[in-house]
Amino acid sequence: MAIRFWEIYEETKEQFHLRIVAGKAGMDTVVSWVHMLEDETIVSRFNGEELAITTGMKAGQPNWLLNLVQEMAQDECAGIIINTGMYLGEIPPEVIMWCEEHRFPLLEMPWEISITSLIQDYCMRIIEQKQYEKKFSIAFREVIQGHGNEMEFRQVLGQRYDIEGTFQIFCLNVKKTIEEEINLNQAVFKLENLFGLWKGNKKINISYGLIRMEDFIVLVLNNMQDKYFLELPDLILQNFKYFVNKNSFFLGIGPRITRIENLSVSYKRARTAMKMAMGTHRAIIKFDEMGFFKVLFSIDDTEILSNYANEILGSLEQYDREHNTKYVETLHSYIKNDRSLIRVAEDTFTHRNTVNYRIQNIKRIIGCELKDVDELFQYQVAFYIRDMEKK
Repeated sequence: MAIRFWEIYEETKEQFHLRIVAGKAGMDTVVSWVHMLEDETIVSRFNGEELAITTGMKAGQPNWLLNLVQEMAQDECAGIIINTGMYLGEIPPEVIMWCEEHRFPLLEMPWEISITSLIQDYCMRIIEQKQYEKKFSIAFREVIQGHGNEMEFRQVLGQRYDIEGTFQIFCLNVKKTIEEEINLNQAVFKLENLFGLWKGNKKINISYGLIRMEDFIVLVLNNMQDKYFLELPDLILQNFKYFVNKNSFFLGIGPRITRIENLSVSYKRARTAMKMAMGTHRAIIKFDEMGFFKVLFSIDDTEILSNYANEILGSLEQYDREHNTKYVETLHSYIKNDRSLIRVAEDTFTHRNTVNYRIQNIKRIIGCELKDVDELFQYQVAFYIRDMEKK
């Protein structure tokens, strides 16, 4: 969990004589870094969730401060602290009103307090929080990968999570270029901002963990209510909209499990769902809705699957190539339509007698009468695998 604005404020408000002027309702937001800001042009270079501090040196220009907070809010900054007393005697009421209406945190600090000291203090807190978070990420990584000492990870994770409660894992894969790393970091900060620590706000108030793996992101959710589960996937898509629109975002959702020791089950199944999302170019796949593909996508050695499909369909595929026929397509339709010649004829726009002729030839070529469930099942699995390969 990244550090929140209200956390820093509560710990330093007396030290730096801080006063909340407006936008308190928006202070349950992640702070990624702190910048000194005297020129509004630098806002366009922010990466997301920054906190800015200004003396208001340009406040003599009409509407400068109002335009500044509006631009910062549009760029999803965490808030602004104004060092009043030298260039700006008091904060204009229209700025206060706008920040309050738009839940944009606006704080005041007297001129006598050192801006440099505040920036150093806040940046050190952010760095220390990142270091503190590492131990939880390492513990989660050991649990989901089945490594580590159970007593140790229970001790670490028990400090923050209900380890006897329910857990669920979301696996996020984002295909990006080096230049798009900033876009990804912004999306991750937005993801963290979905979850709130203030009770009574409109965010999702649950404990969560965020782990960066080698090529994807793992989101761990602890004791999530059903109402949140229904809305969270769509909220995630909105936060990763840049990548969703490029068809380069894939989310796999694992099943809910009980007790921390079983977390690797949800993790493996969330990864399986993510693999299917990537293979089918769908943004979201839930493991519980994958059907028989649960089995197929859980197999890491895809060569085994391909060899199996070749054993079952190879002779018919070769016949099609040599005779320019479409017997594989006809067989697929025959199985899909529960061996109904009428439905196959409709599905393939072919006369029923022609379909019957082709089916008899197919049975001869593959050496199988396709009479019972066991005979049909192996061909159905083979077609599943071929569908996977195409996707």
